[in-house]
Amino acid sequence: MAQTPTSPSRLSRLAPAGTLLSLLACYGTLAVVGALSLMGITIAVNVHVWAGAIVVFALIAVFGVTVGYRRHRILGPVIIAVIGAMFVTLAMYGSEQIQAVLGFPSLIVEIAGFVALVAAAIWDLRLTKVAQMAE
Repeated sequence: MAQTPTSPSRLSRLAPAGTLLSLLACYGTLAVVGALSLMGITIAVNVHVWAGAIVVFALIAVFGVTVGYRRHRILGPVIIAVIGAMFVTLAMYGSEQIQAVLGFPSLIVEIAGFVALVAAAIWDLRLTKVAQMAE
């Protein structure tokens, strides 16, 4: 089945989907565990699997932005997405180093990484739509 110029390809949805899944894996899991603990239900979450899922989804977002680059040829979203994923990964696996070197909580680096991922995904989505309209 041929795609019309206005229909987005499946790969163009990777950047926003990966970003959203990364955010949900991070803060959604935290919210669910917190809500359950308020109800008296305790569950154990393997923090290594949790952090791994967050990083994998962030890398999927970077891949999605990179796929968008092939269509619009603007490198800015890719650079921002890579920086965002690096910040998220550093916050997941290097929180002690962030605290020791920079002197502030890793949460700030984590939030900056997610903001960069969201910005890159939105920018890429807009550029992809403009490129589709130009075709």
